[in-house]
Amino acid sequence: MLRFYILLLSLFAFFTVNHAQSQVSNPSGTLQATTEADIWAHTLTGSHFNEFWNYQFYLNDSTTVHITFSVADFGSLKSAVSGVQVSIYNLDGQLYQLSREYDIEHLVQDKERFMFRNRLEREIFFEGKLPDDHRVRIQTTKNDIAYDIDLRLSNIENGFKWGDGKYQLGSEVVGIITHIPYSKVNGYIEVNGVRKSVTGTAYMDHTFQNHTTTHLMNSGYRYIYHNSPSEWDIFYFMLPNNSMDQKTIGYRVENSYGNLNLDGIDQILSIDTSQIFNENVAQVIEIKFSDGDTTQLLRTENHEKFSVLSELGRVARSVARRFLGGEVIHFRGEATLLEPAKRRKDGYYNFFIID
Repeated sequence: MLRFYILLLSLFAFFTVNHAQSQVSNPSGTLQATTEADIWAHTLTGSHFNEFWNYQFYLNDSTTVHITFSVADFGSLKSAVSGVQVSIYNLDGQLYQLSREYDIEHLVQDKERFMFRNRLEREIFFEGKLPDDHRVRIQTTKNDIAYDIDLRLSNIENGFKWGDGKYQLGSEVVGIITHIPYSKVNGYIEVNGVRKSVTGTAYMDHTFQNHTTTHLMNSGYRYIYHNSPSEWDIFYFMLPNNSMDQKTIGYRVENSYGNLNLDGIDQILSIDTSQIFNENVAQVIEIKFSDGDTTQLLRTENHEKFSVLSELGRVARSVARRFLGGEVIHFRGEATLLEPAKRRKDGYYNFFIID
């Protein structure tokens, strides 16, 4: 009887492990072109949905700008909102961070004008039919600091998604669409009367899910390398909570002199961490692709730490962390891609951890 019981436990463990491993999977198929409908919100129903449009601008004079538009529902904690988070690094040597949110009922998705606007009366929006043209506009004041940002994109590379753009985590689905892998950008950034005309390149991806990020993910990793319209390299992968053998969801898409190459990112083989901004963050990450090849990402220069909850008071932040199951903390800066028998690529990282 004992032997039979041990056999049952062994079989249970075998099927549980294999079932858990099967829960983390990338899409199948090839790269597909984005459609006009892909840019709009895919969630907005149910509870605990969250969706992000992540813009990253790499500008002259080593200025970087991150602008994230979002929609999110927090269940019983508070009503659903749309929002925007802005980080400006190295504007006259300073770092500026801003977050705004509005009741979801004020969200405008004008599909005729290709405009996503958080509130009709506010100059906070993105607009333009991709890949023809695009614009990101932020004009607002918070804590007596005035922000005025107008960035116009041109020469936009075609957007894509892997297969249907759906990544599986157990019964949950995470959508990832890359709308702008590479584009030129020009315009201006102004904070408190200090204006800088800028040029550079831009990137934007779009993620969505119907469950709170803090309950699904352990961490996430972006790496962006922009050299020219025909030479860029982008990584985006996430490590789910309780992932067996550090299995990940995500992809790498490389444009090598006009040829697009897709690799799935299946596993983190190792992570060496170091402390920045009082947090332990990946310093060197070794990852494995779907074809079995491996590579390393090395974090080299750290620009900023950002969390929306950091603006809350101690008590409110503690309540929000308990309700949400943690806090999403972003770290941004410079990174290097190290591949066997290839030249190094110096680009930018945008990692997040759930703390």
